[in-house]
Amino acid sequence: MHISGLRRRLSFLFLFALALFWVIPLIWVFLNSFKPNAEFNKSFASLKGPIDYLTRLWPREFVFSNYLDILVGGEKLNTVSNMLPMILNSLIVSISHTLLALMVVSLSAFAYERLDFPGGNAIFWGLMYLSMFPNVVGLLPMFKIATALGWVNSLNALIWPGLAGVFNIFLLRNFLRGVPKALDEAACIDGAGSFQVYRHVMLPSVKPVLIVVGLFSFNGSWNDFLWPTIVMTDVRRQTLTAGLRLLDGQYGGQWTHLLASVLVSMLPPLLLYLVAQNYFLSGISIQAGVKG
Repeated sequence: MHISGLRRRLSFLFLFALALFWVIPLIWVFLNSFKPNAEFNKSFASLKGPIDYLTRLWPREFVFSNYLDILVGGEKLNTVSNMLPMILNSLIVSISHTLLALMVVSLSAFAYERLDFPGGNAIFWGLMYLSMFPNVVGLLPMFKIATALGWVNSLNALIWPGLAGVFNIFLLRNFLRGVPKALDEAACIDGAGSFQVYRHVMLPSVKPVLIVVGLFSFNGSWNDFLWPTIVMTDVRRQTLTAGLRLLDGQYGGQWTHLLASVLVSMLPPLLLYLVAQNYFLSGISIQAGVKG
């Protein structure tokens, strides 16, 4: 008991240190985003030690104008901020991509795992091997396709590519293997078709992993930087993560405005995780079985 308790304490201290190491940069960004730009530029000059650094980290005066400026524009900025349209574009793209990805991935996993069609397993593993190539290899073909479809400077170019994520299909397919096929057979005996089995048997059984796939899809779409910078040349159609580089040039030396922009861009994925983790943890121990 004594050794077990000591291990638990050491594990807790180790995990606490990792969490603290991860959260310190967020605290730094959060506190400095409320400073006036003049105070930020002088905050860390002529430091006298760690204690002096910590005391200067706390703002002498909390100002909220940095956040107001990036959302509605400000007199001290060179141009009016385009952050609100960027946030709207990111929300439209991320939510649409996530909902469509959940539908495509769940249908694909159900087909590969439950529907017996010729070459299904070979097609799946062939796609798995192809997915191991770096994403940058497909940028030129994707841009050519987007140009042919007239999707340059269109949100369609950010929503539709990548819906059938092979890793997500693999994850959902493996989870689906834990659902007894007897449930499918019982539903078929009652007269259910393949789509009804998918809707009424498979979807409720894999709800936890669908939430995980949704989180992956939303975060991947929200944080995507490279592809939006290539296919979006119109600032009004740019997403927030890719648009931060434009805000860098717009704000010039207004570092506190940039910190506020970074913090705002982090909020939606963080809030989504905080909300979705309750559903994920409550359903992670699903027990699928046949009751007699």
